[in-house]
Amino acid sequence: MTRPGIQDILHARVGFVPGAVAPMGKWEPNMRAEQCLREVAARAAAAVAISEAVGVQEPETWFLSAEGHLKGQPRPGCLIAAQILVDLGAPAARIRCWPAANRTVNEVRAMSHLRDEVSPGRGLLLVTSGYHVPRTRLIVWRELRDAAPIHVMSLSDPMVTRALETLPPARRQRLGQVIEQGTRRGLRRVPTAVSEGLAFAAGMVPGLEAAVANRLRGRVRQDPAEICGPKG
Repeated sequence: MTRPGIQDILHARVGFVPGAVAPMGKWEPNMRAEQCLREVAARAAAAVAISEAVGVQEPETWFLSAEGHLKGQPRPGCLIAAQILVDLGAPAARIRCWPAANRTVNEVRAMSHLRDEVSPGRGLLLVTSGYHVPRTRLIVWRELRDAAPIHVMSLSDPMVTRALETLPPARRQRLGQVIEQGTRRGLRRVPTAVSEGLAFAAGMVPGLEAAVANRLRGRVRQDPAEICGPKG
């Protein structure tokens, strides 16, 4: 029996082959910068693996990022993610950035907006860490249920493993190592669960999540004129 291709699996699992994939940002003032960057790189590597697995059988995918210039960052998080994507082999011409977000809710809104600009009507795949998936899915359902299709996927999802299996050995090894290095395990699960639970609760109180994010991470401009691609 012929093994289903990645396109068939995507259609069966999420209902579409993505026109855009978006590694979600990760910047926490109370977390070491190196850990944040490893997590963003892992999400980016999973996004690149999905895109390369889809390959030439579908129109090229776009890569999107929307994290703003938060406290402690040397430059906007979306531009940091864009550089990571380029370093991992994503084509710079297919990356769009918008430094518009300091929390998940406006991050998913911004990336939905970007998707509507670069790949209207096609599905958007948001790639994040496993612990962040439930809250992100709730936000997408609550905020964007009437938008074009959006699916939230963990970088540890079997779909990512299947995508990696379709790639040449050198690419599979490189992207797989980056994903492995940025996947949280062990004792980190307890503080992560507490943090996500508090974020869930804050999101239920109008204005509270925004106020906390503005204080802890800093306010960001949300000017569409700042939409750009990576430099260099």
